[in-house]
Amino acid sequence: MAKSEKKVSKKAEKPRLIVRNARMSDVDGIVALSRKIYKGEMATAPECVRGQINNFPEGQFVVELGDQIVGHAATFIIGGDVALKPHTWAEITGNGFASRHDPDGDYLYGMEVAVDPDIRRSRIGQRLYNARRELCEYWELKGIVFGGRMPGYSRARSKVGSPQEYLEQVKEKQIRDQVVNFHLANGYEIIGVLPNYLREDRQSRGYATHMLWRNPLVTESEKARSAQPLGRLPESVRVATVQFQMR
Repeated sequence: MAKSEKKVSKKAEKPRLIVRNARMSDVDGIVALSRKIYKGEMATAPECVRGQINNFPEGQFVVELGDQIVGHAATFIIGGDVALKPHTWAEITGNGFASRHDPDGDYLYGMEVAVDPDIRRSRIGQRLYNARRELCEYWELKGIVFGGRMPGYSRARSKVGSPQEYLEQVKEKQIRDQVVNFHLANGYEIIGVLPNYLREDRQSRGYATHMLWRNPLVTESEKARSAQPLGRLPESVRVATVQFQMR
């Protein structure tokens, strides 16, 4: 009599969130995610995503859940002489293609972040910001710069007036803006307000917060160099001598 085989039941493995660099095969998924979130003019075009990957593949990230793209972040490198001055989104990103990517630049510019609103409490945005930070540190850049949204400004505008006053009240915790608060909690500082940054962003009235995260590794290194006393002799000196034949 044959023994009956017991079937071992296995629980279906839950898909894991994976952060990785974007590939050309991800273009459709990235565009679908962008259209789901922004809809209309603010959605990312497929040709722009392809341009971003071509110009700086190491700076494009996706968060994958199973076979679905649930997060996306686009970055490029640019000089501080451009990134730290007033600019618009179209100007600095090359109309969304990341065509101003400069391998010799000293700042990482965050041009876009998209997170699936249906995937809650998974810290997708945090994972993308961590990936940006690690990239900045790996390339030994001075920091990360971007124009951040301030979606609560449109509602509060009649009460607070200027975007500068709005941000002051957000920093003082008199007003809550989920996006601005997220950036502040991640160690970014507001260095100004960018007018006409993205006119399609009606919730922000076209304004953006000029955000900066300083790379602590580079900052500490610069402090150490500046603290070096002038005129101090090095601990060791290499001397080379040459003997000439006298005629």
